[in-house]
Amino acid sequence: MPPGSIVYTGQPKEGKTGITLFSFDDKIAEVKESDSLQELIAHKKSEAVNWFNFDSLHDINLVIEAGQQFNIHNLTLEDIVHVGHPPKLEEYDNYLFLTMKMLKPGTGDDEGIYNIEHISFIVGKDIILSFQEYKGDPFDGVRERILSGKSKARGRGPDYLLFLLVDAIVDQYLLTIEWVERSISELELEVFENPREEVVGKIIEHKKVLSALRKVIYPVRDALKDITNDDSAFINDEYYNYFNDVFDHIKNMVDHLDNQREMLTSLMEFYMSQISNQMNKVMQTLTIIATIFIPLTFVAGIYGMNFQNMPELNWKWGYPVILIAMLILGIGMYIYMRRKRWF
Repeated sequence: MPPGSIVYTGQPKEGKTGITLFSFDDKIAEVKESDSLQELIAHKKSEAVNWFNFDSLHDINLVIEAGQQFNIHNLTLEDIVHVGHPPKLEEYDNYLFLTMKMLKPGTGDDEGIYNIEHISFIVGKDIILSFQEYKGDPFDGVRERILSGKSKARGRGPDYLLFLLVDAIVDQYLLTIEWVERSISELELEVFENPREEVVGKIIEHKKVLSALRKVIYPVRDALKDITNDDSAFINDEYYNYFNDVFDHIKNMVDHLDNQREMLTSLMEFYMSQISNQMNKVMQTLTIIATIFIPLTFVAGIYGMNFQNMPELNWKWGYPVILIAMLILGIGMYIYMRRKRWF
């Protein structure tokens, strides 16, 4: 399709998209919910920050309507509904566009199982729009502080609110990375104490998780770097330090991911070494047993030839004497190899 085609690429869904409007300044904060964008625009306050949150992307007509109402370029709308688009930052004449990925880790039995969700932000002079794939996000704390009047966002612009929202998403990255670290530590103990074939599958699964996190976090680092390096008309100079702080968190996470990848590689090498050592011990044991039985087999082979001129065959003590000699020979070889510390 031609550039600018607005096509939702996520999972098919039904129903209308819910929209929430947060309007706040240093004195008041109001919340309104509706499935009609026109209704919420009518409640938009001119001297306040207006945060429109769209909790689904499947309603293409609503996304197009939002683009018309807020003068959003079709290329931006295309990126908003393309859930596979990597994180990036773009600045237009009338707004700043940031798209990134949001992680939703599970709890309880599903702890560590997370979903990657596409989310986009449009920042204007007095508005901020957020488009997410599904209802539910890590912004509840931000909303509660705004409504209670405890948030520093009260009395500040949409650029500071953008920082709070991005910071909440980055905190979710940290939770997932911490779970991966704990899981790798448990896996490390398992490899040391009881290396099994199932460990290989776990190591591969963890590598897949780290690869997915790298695809999510690395582009966000570049986008935040663009915010901190560029002189944007939509970011107040006094807030660059806040975005720098989030950028530092992302850099630390990238270092953690690299360290964890190296640790998994080391675990795989250690597992192969452990398996090789176990195999060597088995081969050593079998070799020792075979070495002890070689001379015994030689003796048994000689007396199994049954020649007529073998005097020992007619001797009544021949059989027990040979058995005792073979026993002494075997024990002697065992003691000799133990003293040589061959095992």
